[in-house]
Amino acid sequence: MDYRESVLELIGNTPMVKLRKVVPRGVSDIFVKAEYLNPSGSLKDRIALEMIRDAEARGDLKPGYTIIEASTGNTGTALSFVGTQLGYKVEIYMPEGMTPERIRIMESYGAKVHQVKLEGSIEGSVAGAEVEIDTRVKCLEVERSTPRTWWARQFSNPSNTKAHIKTGREILEQLDGKVDAFVASIGVGGTLYGVAKALRERLPDALIVGAEPASAQYPLSEGYTRVPGTGDDVCGGIIEEMLNSGMVDRVEKVGNREAIAMSDRLVREEGLFCGISSGANVHLAVEVARQLGPGRNVVTVLPDHRDRYLSEKKYTT
Repeated sequence: MDYRESVLELIGNTPMVKLRKVVPRGVSDIFVKAEYLNPSGSLKDRIALEMIRDAEARGDLKPGYTIIEASTGNTGTALSFVGTQLGYKVEIYMPEGMTPERIRIMESYGAKVHQVKLEGSIEGSVAGAEVEIDTRVKCLEVERSTPRTWWARQFSNPSNTKAHIKTGREILEQLDGKVDAFVASIGVGGTLYGVAKALRERLPDALIVGAEPASAQYPLSEGYTRVPGTGDDVCGGIIEEMLNSGMVDRVEKVGNREAIAMSDRLVREEGLFCGISSGANVHLAVEVARQLGPGRNVVTVLPDHRDRYLSEKKYTT
């Protein structure tokens, strides 16, 4: 018999796909790791399981506790899925203005979703590290005032990076160690940093390139690592450590329009039903492939499923 004891065993080991139609001639080969095929629809399933299991092992998370997190969608969905499967209550604090599909998905898994009103409106692409600040402040208040609560803190939790070291090792195995460049959007930094760590163990000269929304108010590409006026309780964390490590060669901006256009092409031409951040990743991967030229391998990830972008297309990290 061939079966799994739990749906949680389906997390990770996602397939690698070589792009054929959206890649111009005369450039490097581009491979995409289809992370949207994780059970809840994104690569955040990896970190949700890693963070919870590590917290349990430390004794920080115990039966009867409630898991809380600030999220624009994917981490909240993954924690809703993994957390409820493991018997915990889950409450997600989400900035107003995200697509309604995300709320419905989290609620379907059994989570309680709190929408936090932000000052001002969200225009165009969304930099999660910026719009999540108010929701992180709320999580900090809840953590301090509510017993038997565990805040996952994805933005600073080392288990986030640890989970994606495994992703990087999968990439190396799938491509027989032949990786010349890796490209990924930076939300809280775990994906790019974790994969970079794995690649640099074997390939010290591999090019590591981060993508960020062009509309970011405090762009990483211009040297920002945190939102001014915030402390370590709600900002900094993985992004700061990653950029200080020197592992990321550069960070480049991707516009909302370019991300949407490429995501549409991925669906129609390649049959990959992925979200808008996937379009941003591939858009930048094509630029890197042009720079490196033929005979090289550029890898990126397709972070999430398109089901959370049906009412509105927006590049969200």
